[in-house]
Amino acid sequence: MDDSNEFLKDMHEDQGQEKIDKLKKKIDTTQYNIEVSESIIDETPHEAESVRLKEKNTARKHAIGSMEKEIRDIEQTIEQRRPAMRSQAKKE
Repeated sequence: MDDSNEFLKDMHEDQGQEKIDKLKKKIDTTQYNIEVSESIIDETPHEAESVRLKEKNTARKHAIGSMEKEIRDIEQTIEQRRPAMRSQAKKE
């Protein structure tokens, strides 16, 4: 029974780390899209297109902030579980 509890805790930690890895990849992709858009903005003569891309970049920057917060929340959850797992292991 103890082994199954430990397995579940490890599984949740692994899933949290996988989620963090996916979010980091999304952040990298979003940052790349911002950079590409900025170069297009610099080169486009069309004001409407520039405005549209600037608005998208603002939304992208907000999305990056949200993803970074989600990463921090997951890391905090993992860290909070670790001491609980250690104290439970000591009791057993």
